This record gives sequence, structure tokens and C-alpha cells, in this order.
Amino acid sequence: MLDRRKPIPIYVQLKEEIVKRVKEGTYEVDTQIPTEKEFMEKYKVGRATVREAITGLVREGYLYRKQGIGTFVARKEPAIGFEPLISLTYSLKVRGISPKNIIDESKVITLNHELYKKLKWERNQDCFYLRRIRLAEKLPIAIEESYFNVEAMELLKNFDLNESLAKIILEELKFTINRVEQVIIPRNPSEDEQNILKIDYNAVVIDMERWIYINNEKEPYYYLRFVIPNDIYKYPIEDLRKN
Repeated sequence: MLDRRKPIPIYVQLKEEIVKRVKEGTYEVDTQIPTEKEFMEKYKVGRATVREAITGLVREGYLYRKQGIGTFVARKEPAIGFEPLISLTYSLKVRGISPKNIIDESKVITLNHELYKKLKWERNQDCFYLRRIRLAEKLPIAIEESYFNVEAMELLKNFDLNESLAKIILEELKFTINRVEQVIIPRNPSEDEQNILKIDYNAVVIDMERWIYINNEKEPYYYLRFVIPNDIYKYPIEDLRKN
């Protein structure tokens, strides 16, 4: 059941509940899952929470929609999908995929005016910049750039930053994510992104920006930019293992 005392958002907990029932066979492949209203009544949550959970599972390949009819179970082992809000590392592991993070760059930088405005901080300050290349079964699948304030850097330096940042923030530091702002833009990759992700210019990447707020603070704890090929969502697990 859902636990509102946990730092994990309710919609993510609901996703896990649905996935559990899919894997157990309670919701069988090609059968219709309960309606939004039924989920709302059973778990005592709002419609927006149900829709966010189901939309995420559709993206991840567990579910599919039939226009005007409802939502159905696609498969027990989905095409690869991602939930980088909480943890890409966790998302890969639960699908039986071996994740790895490579730190490409780690340094303290001085913000220019454009970047300062982008981070939405209330004061201009030095920033801890971390760029990682995300791999699944040795295949580069994403470029992740994180910008933390210097106070956060003092806390993070005690941890292995090759590991899941979400796990460090939620489980080790015991912070609570209370708000996330997000912008997603599809575009063609830069030359650097082409080289890292092994794609050509005609490919489409998803450029995701997130501002993550914790513990009721007024400004973002950190800013995340995440670039991933658009068609990675279509990769079945077995294709990744061939690479």
C-alpha cells in the first residue's frame, strides 16, 4: 500500500503497486487494468496522481492505451523506460539491466549571468558542476549534468558520486523532494552528444531540464539537465544486452 511518510512521491509508489500486480499476474497481459476512478477510491489519491503513474508506465512499456476504451497490460518485462526523477540506476536494475555511471567532469565553477538565471537561485554563488555519462549494459544512453550549490557540495563529497544521486539525497541525506519543475524539448544532438551517445545528427534526443526542490526550500537544491536519445524508450531489454 502507499505510505505518505516516505520521501518517495505518491505517484511513484502507485506505479510500483501496479507493476507488482502486473508481475504477479493479478493484471494479466492484454487485460484491462482498473479505471482511474477505481484506483482513486482504492488508494485514496487524486486523479492527477493516478494519471501521472499510468502515463509513466505507458512510457516504460508496461501498459498501453486503447483510445476510448481504457488502459491495458502490455507485458511483464517492459521495453526500457526511465524515471530519472527518482533514480535511473534503480529503474535499470529492476529491469535486470546493469547500470554504470562514469564521471566525465567534476569541478567548482563560477556562474555567468545566463547560467545563474537558468538555475533559479536567489543569489549568485559558486557552483559544484558534475557531468556523468550513463550506461546500460555498457551502452552510453544518457548525458547527465548536475549543478549544486557549494553547501550541497560539502555534503556530497562524502559519497561516491558514481552511485545514484537520488539514493544519496533521499536515503543517505534523508531529504524530501517536495517539488519538481520540468521542461522537455526534443531536438537534434550537438556534435559532442553525437560522439558520446554514438548517434548521428539526424537522430532526435530528449533534452530534459529539472529544478528539484527539497524540504520546503524556496530555491532549487539542484538543477539537472538530462539528454537521452528519443528512441531509447523503444529498446527492449534484450537489445541492450546485445550491445
